This record gives sequence, C-alpha cells and structure tokens, in this order.
Amino acid sequence: MSLFRKKEKEKVYTRYSGMADVHAWRGVVEKLSTPEGRPDVLDDILVIDASYANFSGIVAASLFAEFGAEVIKIEPPEGDPCRKMTPYGRNVKGVGIPFIFEGRNKRYMTLDLQNKPEDRETFAKLAKKAAVVIETFPAGDMDSWGIGYRQLSETNPGLIYIAITPYGQYTKKAEEFRTFPDSDITTQTGSGLAAQIGDLPTEPEPYNWPLRAGMWMGWYITGLGAALGGAAALMYRQKEGEGQMIDVAGMDAYACLTGIPVSIGYTWDKPRPRIGVLDFILYPYGHWKCKDGMVAIVASRDQDFRALLKIVGRWDLEDDYKFTADRISDIIDQAMALHRAIEKKTMKKGADELTMKALKYAVKAAQSKWRGGGVPIVMRVMTPEMARNQKQWEIRKSFMEVTDETLGKFTISTGFVKMTESPPKVKWVTCDIGKDNDYVAEKYLS
Repeated sequence: MSLFRKKEKEKVYTRYSGMADVHAWRGVVEKLSTPEGRPDVLDDILVIDASYANFSGIVAASLFAEFGAEVIKIEPPEGDPCRKMTPYGRNVKGVGIPFIFEGRNKRYMTLDLQNKPEDRETFAKLAKKAAVVIETFPAGDMDSWGIGYRQLSETNPGLIYIAITPYGQYTKKAEEFRTFPDSDITTQTGSGLAAQIGDLPTEPEPYNWPLRAGMWMGWYITGLGAALGGAAALMYRQKEGEGQMIDVAGMDAYACLTGIPVSIGYTWDKPRPRIGVLDFILYPYGHWKCKDGMVAIVASRDQDFRALLKIVGRWDLEDDYKFTADRISDIIDQAMALHRAIEKKTMKKGADELTMKALKYAVKAAQSKWRGGGVPIVMRVMTPEMARNQKQWEIRKSFMEVTDETLGKFTISTGFVKMTESPPKVKWVTCDIGKDNDYVAEKYLS
C-alpha cells in the first residue's frame, strides 16, 4: 500500500505495482471519484417507464437514468401508488422516501393508460420514438389496450419492451396469477428463499420462523435483472438493428439469486434446509457473539481453521475437526456443537481485539512457511450507523447531498459502481407529478 501525498493520508490510498505507477494511479483514482465531465453512455436512449405500483420497473428505469438515458416516468394524474410507500408513513411533501430515492434523473408525465383511450394513443406516439419501454401491468393488459409489444413493435421494430410480472407472460401459473398484485414479499416467498433464511426449524417459537430479507431485495434484484437484459438488448439492437421482448418474472429473478441451493436441490433431489447460523458449504462461515456485539468469521480452509483455533485458544478442537468434512455435518446437533465451542471463546473477547488478532496472524503467516498459510477472516458485524461512519464512504463519494425546489435538501446513496470513462451520475432528483408534461409534448409529440 502507498499514499500519493502525505497530506492525503486520510483520503487516498491505492494499490500499485511500483513507484513508477504512482502518477498513473492518481489519474485513475481521480476519474473514479469524480464522474462529472465523462460522457453519458446512454444519452441518445429514450426510456418510457410505464411501471405501476411496482418498484421493480422503477428501479430498472433508475439504472438507465443514471447512465444517461432520458427516462420518462408515466403515471396517472393521481400518481403511482408507489409514491405512498414509505417508512412509518412519513413522507416529504407527500412523497415517500423510496420513491424520492428512485427519482434520479427522471422526468414525469401523466397519462391514464388504464382508463383513457386518448392517453393510450399518446403513449403509442411516444413509444414510436423510444428505445425502451418498461411496464409492470398484469400480463396481457397492455396488449388488450393496443399498446403492448405486439402493436408497438409494428411501428417501432427497434423497440426493446421489458415486461415485469410475478410469473412471466406465458405459463399456466402466469395465467392463474395474472391479476395477483406483485410485491417484494410475495417475490421472496414464491421463490422459496424466505424458507431458507432464519434459525433452525427446531428452535423454539418464534425463532424458528422463516424470515424475509430486510430490504426490498425481490424488487431490486428483479429491477437489476431487467436493466441488465435491457442493456444487452441495446447492444444487440446496435449490432442487428432489431428490438425484442424481454419477459422478466420476479419469481425467476429471486430464485436465480439463490443459485447454488437450487442446483444442489436438483442434483441431489434434496433441498437446502434452513440451518440458521450454520452453512452447508463453508464452515466456519457465519456470525458469532463476542463481548461487545458480534463478529463474522470465515475460516473454511483447513489451514484457516487451524489458525482460528490458535487465535481463539481452542487448539484442543483440532483433532476432531481436521478436515472440511469433519466441520460440515448434516447432523445439526453435531455441527452446532462446534459453533458453540468457538463461541465460548469469542464471547470473552471484543470484536476489535478478535479482528486485530486475525489480521496480525495473517501477516505473520504470509511471511512464515511454518504457519501453513492460514488466513482466518474476522470482522465486526456493523450496524448501519457504524457502517455509515466509516471514512471510506466519504473518500469514495458514496453519498451525495441533493437539493430540489419542491422536496428541499436531502442525502442519498449513489455511485454503486465506479467507472473511469462512462460512469453513472446523479444530476437531479425530483418527483413532481406531471412536471414534464409540456417538455415531453414539445420534444417528442409535436
């Protein structure tokens, strides 16, 4: 590790291959840290977001917007119901916090697609000039209104049409649940993931309940998948000159996120159980109580595990748990015995003490062939408040203050990916219903 200048000691550190590279790396870091001045890679792309009561489509549109696309959010005169979703019912000038956060670089137009034929005609004219349309209505609704992919692609063959529903567009399940309202928790539940999160089923009530992910992971992973598919479709269109239909099912998106358990279930004909603090692939790999909170520990390789035993003072366990197969057992009581044995020692030490011991051991292991190369990982489990106070967020400019004439001043997280040449940017955040009706009409409909 090296710092560019001593006065920047608390600001910029970077890894480099030698002294000759310092100046080159400084330029890279400055580009990564300041997205302003770089081109918007999607600045010639028009995205029409017709999603309704569904954050998946809103999230997908936000990702397009951050990379420079002109995103027009279509909603009825009373606004998208998503505007009302907010923590504890608290809002800012009538707008919920999640909707404000997703208002990055967007424009707003009012059209009542569900009830007004004349507004559907306006939408069809707008879609003729669009590269991407996003919608989350029940499968077939847009088609029945004359503004689905089938009709819009006739007048705009290059259109990329992204439809997001719980079960997709064409299965029996999709037909049966066609009008089933999409929500994050139904996506989590229907994908099977919720049943895998939480304590052991044998734990006493209420700890044996399956849990949901603590954020809108279902909606966000679906939106991310839709945006990724849309980006790939734009590349295909550039190469072949053709648009396409993209059918995104929330249940698919979240089930794919579970990844390995799904593959194992099909391979072994036995699903992954809910195993609480344990893990059925790597172990130790989880959370342990300590004197002042909790720590995450990863020591899955044999040499890492032996190093961990030395750090916590439980070398007496080495003989019974020499190899991975000894530490990972489908006999829950046997696996929990090891977990509790380690925890007896971690509870006597603080999180920072355990972390520093692991770091020091890893450094010495790298310098000594006698330590077997063990590199146990120990890290404090941070609360959101503790994580927010870390200096890295400021250095990487992961948060930014935004001011809007209606909403006032607030802070949002941003810059989820850093890029030197075509980074995502937040230019503004605004949410006024119908704010850009005249702008859209003059630019695209006149």
